[in-house]
Formats: sequence, structure tokens, C-alpha cells
Amino acid sequence: MKSRDLIKMCVQNLFRRKSRTLLTVLGVIIGCCSIVIMVSIGIGMKEAQEKMLLDLGDITIINVMSPNGSKSKNKLNDKLIGEIQAIENVEIVSPKITAENVTVKLYTGTNKRFSCEYVTLVGLNPKAIEKLGYKLFDGGFQDRSPQSVLVGRYFAYGFMDSYRPEDSNRIDPYVYDADFNMLEPPEPFFSPLKAEIEMEIGLDSNKITEKINPVGILKEDYGKGFETFDGIIMDLKELEKMLDNIGQKNNNVKKEKGIYSSAIIKVNHVQNVAEVEKKIKTMGFRTDSMESIREPLEKDARQKQMMLGGLGAISLIVAAIGITNTMIMSISERTREIGIMKSLGCYVKDIRRVFLFESGLIGLLGGIAGALISIITSVIINVASSQTPITRLYDIVDILITRGSRISVVPFWLVIFALVFSVIIGLCSGYYPANKAVRISALEAIKYQ
Repeated sequence: MKSRDLIKMCVQNLFRRKSRTLLTVLGVIIGCCSIVIMVSIGIGMKEAQEKMLLDLGDITIINVMSPNGSKSKNKLNDKLIGEIQAIENVEIVSPKITAENVTVKLYTGTNKRFSCEYVTLVGLNPKAIEKLGYKLFDGGFQDRSPQSVLVGRYFAYGFMDSYRPEDSNRIDPYVYDADFNMLEPPEPFFSPLKAEIEMEIGLDSNKITEKINPVGILKEDYGKGFETFDGIIMDLKELEKMLDNIGQKNNNVKKEKGIYSSAIIKVNHVQNVAEVEKKIKTMGFRTDSMESIREPLEKDARQKQMMLGGLGAISLIVAAIGITNTMIMSISERTREIGIMKSLGCYVKDIRRVFLFESGLIGLLGGIAGALISIITSVIINVASSQTPITRLYDIVDILITRGSRISVVPFWLVIFALVFSVIIGLCSGYYPANKAVRISALEAIKYQ
């Protein structure tokens, strides 16, 4: 039997019982919609979790700390920094010095009008800062001089104005509206990029006074440390020299020159963070990253996706039972027709193909309609749940393409999967009825009334 004749016969047979075919296809549509919508909601949940993590900071960053105890043989020195840099999937690594157990005071303005009693002071390799993924709110990464520094987003808000009363000598950057939504912070007393700041580090006879020149304001990033909020990042060598001059370096350990208390690493992809972190731990160092938060969230998202997809698949399995029932009824009604086909010399495989094609076509029609309805439903869900005012078509498009704000996400692969799965369900449902049809005796079939 020619393929064209086979297709024509199958379509005619399906349209012979329009109501029954329509109800069977409707079952597949419901099943297809269930699985697509359920999985799309799971994908939307995963996107929202990823956005939440990205808001917290760079999730490809690993902070490395020296082992606990001063007697440990593992020292975070330049040699170890080189070995860490050589690890596969590590983009860049920089030693990190934090001025701990050291008093740091800052002054700016006429007659030291503005002062800051506490600040996080960090030293990094200036050539690695931009590669490590630090982002700027304002200014640039220009390395103008050893006194050039980068300051945190809220650095200027840590200063007090000595000309104001004690209860109003600071500006609070955290301002909220009536619904507890964070508003843009008010302007600080001065712009860090336009100020010359005097830094006093140490106490009494060990005190050193240095001029620092902020050239950039960093965007806040939980993953990289509090220095991106209200601290200072300066040249690693300059800070090391200053700490040596006051007899303190890395928790008062002066004799171990070239030993760092920590390092910061950027991995090329979030999926490789766990592997790199494991390798560093085997070298005897402590690590800290967003992986401890990301991995449980990702596992939870996968479980929810599987659960939601399983619920949708149940509906499709129910639809498969409907297809099987339809095909068995069709065989009962067309027993005489089957006998005539066999008497005319029609091959058994052609009879099987007829019923398999019919069941597959039911699955395909239901899959196409189900996928289209699912996409429309997904759009309606996202638009209805969005708090963005819609005044034009572009606002709807913006809602649908913004990652993390969509409740339902229907990627292209999910549509193809739904179509293929629907066709496979249809073929599997028609396999038993098709085999039943080919086993019917031609003589008995012709006599069948």
C-alpha cells in the first residue's frame, strides 16, 4: 500500500467518527497541556531561584582561607596561588589581605569635617580585580597611582559630619516606602570620587597616615565580601607594605612574609564551582562560596520539576487509555473491512500501519493543539501575575523575556518534547489494537455482521 493511500485512508477513518475522534484528541490535549504547564512552572521556579542567587552576588566566586591553626604546614603563599591558578576551569585567582586587628580611621573635608571610625580595608592584585567580576556603580578601574583605591557602594554613608548634632550626623542609605520596597538612597555628604581622603591606620606610635584617592565605586556583591558595600580595595602590595610598617600583618604574623590569609577565585562556569572547590579542599584549605546555597536550591528545583512533570504525565497516560479504547472500538466496527483488506491481498504489515498511523495521528493532533494552548496559557499566567503596568505591546514582551520574573517558562525544547511524547504515547496506545487487528481471521471477518 502506498503511503499516500495509507494517509488518505487513515484520515477518512478518523473523520468517519468525528465526535469520538474529537473527544479522544481532547484527552491528549488536556494531557499535553498538563505536562507542559507543570514543567514550565518548574522551569520558572528554577529561574527565580537563579535570579535570587545572582542578586546575592557572583555565584562563580570561591573564597579560600588558610587552614585553622598556625602550625599547619599548608601556607597560602605565591607558590600555592600559582597551583590554584593552574586548576582546570579556574579563570583568575588573587591573594587577598584584610587589615584585621588594625584600627583604620578616615577623614575628609575642611578641617577633617567628615570622619569614619571603622572601615573594611582589603588588598587585591589590581590586575585581577576586573577579571574577578567586580562591577562598578560609578567611576573606573584606572590604575592611576599607588594611592588609587576602589570603594564600596555605601562607603560615603559611613562618615559622620562633625558640624551636625549627634542624632543627625549620619545619612541612612536604606530608605523604604510604605510597602517596604527599598527606595533609591539619598545623596551622601560628599562624593567619594571628588574627595581626597586621609587614612590613619594603626594606633599611637605605630600609626601611619596615607592619602587615598577613590577612582571607582563598586556595586555591592555578597559573594565577594563586605568591602563591596562600605569598604576599600587597594593595591595588595601597598597594603602589605603599610601593615609591615606598623608591625602587623595578617593577624599579627609579621615574620611570615609573603603568606596570605585568604585568596579569591573566579571559576569559568557555575557548574564547575563544586569541582574546583573540592580540589582546593583536598589541598588542605578551607573554602567558602555560594555553592552551599545554590546546590540545595537546584536539587529542590529538580525535584519539584520532576514532581510537576509526573503529575502532567499522569494526565497524558489517561489520554493514552482513551486512545487505546478508541482504536479497539474502531477495530470492532471495522472487522468486516479488515477481512476484505486481507482477502484482497493486503499485507499484514499494512493493516498494522493503518491503525498505528491513526493512533499516532491522534497523538500528533493533540500534541500540536496542546502545545499551542500551553503557550497561550503561559503568556496569560505571566501577564496576569506581573505587577508591571501594561500600556503597550512592548510591556507584554518585556514581561515574557525577563528572566526570573516569569512564573511559567515554555522553552522550545519543551514544545518539541511535548509533540514527540504525544506521538509516542499515541503509537504505544495503538500497538495493542493494531496487533489485535492483524490477528483477526480473514474468513471470520468477512462473515462478521
